[in-house]
Amino acid sequence: MMQSVDVEAVLEKFGSDISRKSSKSIRAFCPDHHLFVGRKPSHANWDVSLVTGETFCFTEGRGSNLVWIACRLLDCGPKEAAKFLTGMESDLDDAVLELAALKYRQLRLLQRQENDRPFVRGLDAIRQGIENRYMSEAAYRFFMTPCGKLPTNILPETVDRYGVFERTWGFYSNRIIVPFFMNKELVGFCAIDILGRDVWLKQHPLQTEDDYKKVLYPANFLSGGCLFGFDDCEKGADLLVITEGPRDVMKLTQEGFPNAVAILGSFLSDMHFRLITQLAPKNIVLLFDGDDAGIDTTGRVAMKLSQLFPSDSLKLCEVPYGFDPKNLDREGFEAIIFG
Repeated sequence: MMQSVDVEAVLEKFGSDISRKSSKSIRAFCPDHHLFVGRKPSHANWDVSLVTGETFCFTEGRGSNLVWIACRLLDCGPKEAAKFLTGMESDLDDAVLELAALKYRQLRLLQRQENDRPFVRGLDAIRQGIENRYMSEAAYRFFMTPCGKLPTNILPETVDRYGVFERTWGFYSNRIIVPFFMNKELVGFCAIDILGRDVWLKQHPLQTEDDYKKVLYPANFLSGGCLFGFDDCEKGADLLVITEGPRDVMKLTQEGFPNAVAILGSFLSDMHFRLITQLAPKNIVLLFDGDDAGIDTTGRVAMKLSQLFPSDSLKLCEVPYGFDPKNLDREGFEAIIFG
């Protein structure tokens, strides 16, 4: 039957956005997630096989298939669902299909309108981890010289200052946990793999390269609501450096640039914008990775900041191609920022 199913068209009718597609599968937002947990999915953690039609929601740990998902969403039997999936004539009219998609879109909109700080899974365990911190020599070495990457030379005392610790068990095993604080309250964290892709694949023989994630964030964490380093910044300072990741901020602070924040990615959200205006810096330096993605990010962020900050207060810095801010030393920062 799957040879006759246009899965992308089906998901579009259900209002489910596609994140990634390969020749054998599609990664998207779980279309019937709300029926089981009462809310829309926060991440695209649902896979459907284009060969068998089997599905799996990694957030819920629940498997199913396209026919039963169509049954649940359209409130019909399997024969009617199969007709719908294959585009055959069906008793389901366009109004029914539009209603199903509308309900899904409404649930997603309601989730977006919930309070700005939704429950983030795993924060209690992270609090305990901070209180009983463990860092091996191998973890410290990762900060100084990541496997297969240029050295950062982020010193152990800098790592300790930010409450970073190593997790050796559970879902985040063999990862470094970097906690995120806003107004002195723990709001999220990231878990950075310290073994590398090749070792991870050997430890997870049933997974593929697409399943590997260098950095993991907890469920429901919205990076757009957090500026890493915000609490340590001085309001009304002469200079604020905006960069991408927490290790960039650590290295900037270590080298004498304590007024630095990370947007935790490549997107400057409206909340980021408001937080930066609260800091009210006189000048802003954009310092992103030295690659094509970093250049694109610099342009987008500068365009948004120019809505409020005068152009002569914004400086767009170029890190040498192939380098990240965390690879630079004090002289490198000074040459780029003040040069």
